[in-house]
Amino acid sequence: MDTNETRRLLLNLIRKGAIMDVDHSSQPPTCRVSSGELETNWLPFLSVRAGTTREWNPPTKGEQVVLLCSGGDPAQGIVLCGLNSDAFPAPGNSPDTHTRAYPDGAIVEYNHAAHSLTANLPAGATINVTAPGEVNVNTKEARVTADTVTLDADVIVKRSMTVIGAFVFEGGMSGKAGASGGPAAIIAGTVAVSDDVIAGGKSGAHHTHMEQGDGKPVSPPL
Repeated sequence: MDTNETRRLLLNLIRKGAIMDVDHSSQPPTCRVSSGELETNWLPFLSVRAGTTREWNPPTKGEQVVLLCSGGDPAQGIVLCGLNSDAFPAPGNSPDTHTRAYPDGAIVEYNHAAHSLTANLPAGATINVTAPGEVNVNTKEARVTADTVTLDADVIVKRSMTVIGAFVFEGGMSGKAGASGGPAAIIAGTVAVSDDVIAGGKSGAHHTHMEQGDGKPVSPPL
C-alpha cells in the first residue's frame, strides 16, 4: 500500500458531514451523508439505546454529523449525530438546564439549579398518559387552569373542598352529618327550591296542620 492510499484511509477514518436523506422504514434505519465531495450510500446511525431499552430519535436533513469509517472505508461507515450548527443551533446555553426542542416549537426543559421541569407545547398540542394500574401525584400545592375540566370517574375527596363559583349537580345529591354531630349542611343566604322540600318525612309545600283552638298554636306538620 503506497503512502497516498494510507493517507486517504487515515483521512477517511473520521469525517464531518451533513445528513442528505433519511430512510425511516429500513431495518435498521439508515441515512446518507455528504462530506466534502463524498456522498455515502445508506449507512446506519447511532441511537442512545438500541437493546431491550430502545430510543427513536432519527436525524434530520442538514444536521451535522460525524462519519466513523472502519478501516477508512466510507462504505462501512456509522453515523454519529448531534453536532450543532448555524442552521441548527443549541436550544439553550445554561449550564444548569437540560433542554430538548422539537420542530413544532415544543420545548421540554429541566433546570437542576431551580429544580424546575417545564414543558411548553404549541397551540393545539395534547398530552396523553395511559397507566392501567395507578397514577400518583404527590405535591404541596397543585393548580389547574383550564376552560373546562372533565372527570369521568367516581371521585372521593378526603378533605375539605371549597367551591368559589356556582355549584351545579344534575344527578341528585346526598350526604350525612359530620363526625362532630353537627348539621349536614349550613347555608348562609336564601335557598330557592322549584318543587318541594321534605323535612323529617313531611312535605314543606303540601303538609297540613291540625287546628288546636283559637289563639293556640297549630300542631306540627301532619
